[in-house]
Amino acid sequence: MFLILELLFIVLLSMVLFMLYKNERASSANLVPHAKLEEYWKGSERRSCVRFQKDMDVQYLVEKKPHLKNGRAVDISEGGLKLLLDEKPAVGSVLDLKITLPGSKYTAEIEGEVAWAEEAKPASGAGQGKRQFHVGIKFLAVKGASARELAKYIGSACADMTG
Repeated sequence: MFLILELLFIVLLSMVLFMLYKNERASSANLVPHAKLEEYWKGSERRSCVRFQKDMDVQYLVEKKPHLKNGRAVDISEGGLKLLLDEKPAVGSVLDLKITLPGSKYTAEIEGEVAWAEEAKPASGAGQGKRQFHVGIKFLAVKGASARELAKYIGSACADMTG
C-alpha cells in the first residue's frame, strides 16, 4: 500500500513539473524577440560606423617586414577600412598604413589590425591572371595630426552622403 502511494506521488509530482516546464517554455517564447534572416540582411548598415565608398591610394607595411607595398582602399569609416591588396595578410596581423586623402595635401598614418581577408572576385573584363584580396582593417591608432585630418575627411564624406 505504501509503495502504491509513493508511485502515485511520483507520477503526480512528474505531472506538475511537466506542466511547469511547459508553461515556462510558452511564456519565455513570447518574451524573446524573433527576427527573420531576410530582414537582417535588408535594411541599414549594421556596423557601428557607417562605411563610405571611397577609392584611395594606400601604402602599407606588414609588421616585421621591411618593404613598403601599394594597395587601394575601397571604403572607409571611423573605425576601419576595406583594402584591395595583391597579398592576403594573416588575420590579426598589424599593418602600418599611409592613406592619401583625396582633395587634401595630408596623408593619414594609421596602425590597423587585419580583421578578415578573402579573395576578391575579378571585375568583369579584368584579367584573370592576378589574384587580389579584400582585407578588412580595424583601426588601432591614428598617428599625430592624421587623426584630425582623417576625421575631417570622413565628416565631409558623411556630409556628401546626407546632403
